[in-house]
Amino acid sequence: MATHKHIDAICIGITAFTLLLTLLFMCGKSLGITAVVSEENVDAMFTENDLNSTWDLAGATQITLADEDSTVKGNGAYVYHNEIHIVYAGKYVLSGELSDGSVIIEADNDDKVWLLLDGASVHCEDNAALRVEQAGKVFLTLQEGTENTLASGSSYSEEAVSAGVDGTVYSRDDLTINGTGSLTVTAEYQHGIVCNDDFVITGGTVSVTAAQDTIHANDSARIKDADLTLSAGDDGIVVSNDDETAFIYVESGNITIPSCYEGLEATQITIAGGTIDIAPTDDGINANGNSGNSVITITGGEITVTNEAGRDADGLDSNKDIYISGGKLFVSVSDSGGSCAIDYGSENGGKCEISGGTVLACGSSGMAEGFDSSSTQGFLMQTAAASAGTIVTVIDAAGNELISEKIPYSFSSVLVSLPEMKIGDTCTLIVGDTETEMTVDNVSNGGGFGGGFGGRQMPDGNGFGGGQMPSGDGFGGGQMPDGNGFGGGQMPDRGGFGRDGRAFDDGTADETQDNESVPNENSSPRFPRDGDAGEMQPPERQNGTERSMVPPELQQGNMAERENALQTADAGASISSEALILLGASVVVLLFGCVIAGCYKRRGR
Repeated sequence: MATHKHIDAICIGITAFTLLLTLLFMCGKSLGITAVVSEENVDAMFTENDLNSTWDLAGATQITLADEDSTVKGNGAYVYHNEIHIVYAGKYVLSGELSDGSVIIEADNDDKVWLLLDGASVHCEDNAALRVEQAGKVFLTLQEGTENTLASGSSYSEEAVSAGVDGTVYSRDDLTINGTGSLTVTAEYQHGIVCNDDFVITGGTVSVTAAQDTIHANDSARIKDADLTLSAGDDGIVVSNDDETAFIYVESGNITIPSCYEGLEATQITIAGGTIDIAPTDDGINANGNSGNSVITITGGEITVTNEAGRDADGLDSNKDIYISGGKLFVSVSDSGGSCAIDYGSENGGKCEISGGTVLACGSSGMAEGFDSSSTQGFLMQTAAASAGTIVTVIDAAGNELISEKIPYSFSSVLVSLPEMKIGDTCTLIVGDTETEMTVDNVSNGGGFGGGFGGRQMPDGNGFGGGQMPSGDGFGGGQMPDGNGFGGGQMPDRGGFGRDGRAFDDGTADETQDNESVPNENSSPRFPRDGDAGEMQPPERQNGTERSMVPPELQQGNMAERENALQTADAGASISSEALILLGASVVVLLFGCVIAGCYKRRGR
């Protein structure tokens, strides 16, 4: 009967195990257990409401902006000085102009707010022009044929800074932009559009100019059918969070980033379509996670990355993997700064594979990387020093021209892959006036550490490097004659190893469908109003300080009526049913353990 002496410890162990399982299941996303973007969840990137920009305006509250004279006709909003406060779920139409004011959404955390911009212009000198303090989700629709502007000044108030507001459009919750009109966002202070959750844009012509990032989201940025022009003092589209589940997904549309430090940056970046044109001073597309799940996936679209003067800058840069199965990719990064057309985490076990699509990528040979030999589509990689404006052409064995492009910036490495290039075929690579007949054997030839350890030319089997490695860049410059180890070259300005296995200049190391529901068009008024205009009463003063929160009348209103008006929350905002089931199972196991414990103790008495 010694077993009962340990039954308490056994029960405690069972309880801890089941509670741990529940915690892992409920927090799986933050712990990196589930994939961020996969084939299974791509279809759920956009909800029905994300795509619906023609929602019924019947019963919508009309808000007309005017300096010190804004009016509200309808329910759910009020005017306080030059601030418009929207405090209930529902539909709102915004028109007119504020020279120094703001629109603030402060609804319940499961309320959905539809806001139509119908020729609206809002400038706020020291805070966000549009601020979502709380809501379940906000849909910002651009009315067809209208031009709308949102702008902010060069410095924010101490109150705004302490509250963490750092964008002209600032949302603490999910934000969707759709419609067919236009929106111009200007941010002189920091970022253009900031969303602390999921940011979705499914339409409209949107132009953003920002002192720092043009679009900055916390969890995801999902783009479809939109026309974006983004001019950034820092990065174009950035998605970043602590658990490294941040992702960018582009399904269609046009994204033009004529000026930026980096173009697209997140842990995972998936491009399924659209036209993307990026002119960065650093990386064009950067999967920057550190947990081993950094992936760039290209299945479609037309992508162009050009960088004239970047130093240690890459066209595509992933800390782990790159997979290309479709689309067209053109990269031209200058040879002068040791910039790579494609860079991936080969030192971390990462892969760069191609199984479809068209790729022509030109850059420096010093740290150049090609596709993995496991790629199922043929490719060629070759060192070939050339000046800006050189034409690169590939001709098949029958004399057919497969591709011919002028490369805008100087280069010393060429990587090309086409659906017509079959492994084992013979092709002619023409770089300017130089023709080289090559066999498509999926070897990253052309020399250099990172361009394959000693490509195909390595005379006499001499150590690392090989190829011709112009300028002595990287390991083993020249052709390493006489078997001289790491050998020759002077490695100008590229001493030591640094970030991503490259040398520093100074030589030192270094969501699912969200079950959204449209509010009842025939619901009764739910907010007190004053007169025919329906203008809300401003809040009271407290202790001599003007409050800009919800008026006391709202707080003391009919809460039962308000609860009936709440919209269904997004599925992703609540604990999943599977987690609840597992939690219930944990409780059952715990009770079962207690029963066993009781039985053993009675028998032991």
